[in-house]
Amino acid sequence: MNFKILKQLTQNFSLLYVEDDEIIRKKTSTIFKNLFRQVDIAKNGKEGLDIYEDYYKATSKYYDIVISDIKIPKFNGIELAKKIFDINKQQTVIIVSAYDNAEYLVDLINLGAQGFLKKPFTSENLMKILHDACNSFEKSNIVSLYDGYKYNITTAVLYINEKKVDLSTNELKLLHLLIKNRHQTFSAIEIFNHIYFDDPQKKFSIDSIKSLIKRLRKKTPKNFIINTQRLGYSANFSV
Repeated sequence: MNFKILKQLTQNFSLLYVEDDEIIRKKTSTIFKNLFRQVDIAKNGKEGLDIYEDYYKATSKYYDIVISDIKIPKFNGIELAKKIFDINKQQTVIIVSAYDNAEYLVDLINLGAQGFLKKPFTSENLMKILHDACNSFEKSNIVSLYDGYKYNITTAVLYINEKKVDLSTNELKLLHLLIKNRHQTFSAIEIFNHIYFDDPQKKFSIDSIKSLIKRLRKKTPKNFIINTQRLGYSANFSV
């Protein structure tokens, strides 16, 4: 597996890496940081779950990939995977273990884990499993809207006829919210709280939300954002 080819797949992805062994963690995280757009590190299961939840609160997105050793403190990799899948059933999870145990494999497959990497692993083994995960993940996370628009959930990029549409941070947060929750209607206050959750001093303004929606409507397909009277705003996926 060619490193440059792999990086073309991984460079826009985010990764959470959970490993309690300091030597392995430092060595492997160096590889990850040369591949991924963002890499966050945890030393145990509880810390990993906390970081996972905090990342979503901060970005309105889940990590693209979670890689965890199976033998970690607080709770192990299988328990961590269970808790993560309870939050996000579509999460891509790769488990690392020094033990080639069939019972582990069955549990992991039943949970929905996409990969299993046995220690000690080589760079080639690591790159292959990352390539397979990223390649399948990339293909499964393109949402086709209409009128030539597509949204890549993985990289949080909107395209029209394969050309990138420039969106502000708040426009992107709103678009991601509507697309990820396509059957849900959000009130203005819910949208405000989602956009400004990290700014407790920010005061609610219906005008600012209406202005944001107006700007985003100009950059998305016609009638994509619909307003249901007294209920709020939702995404329309039909022409």
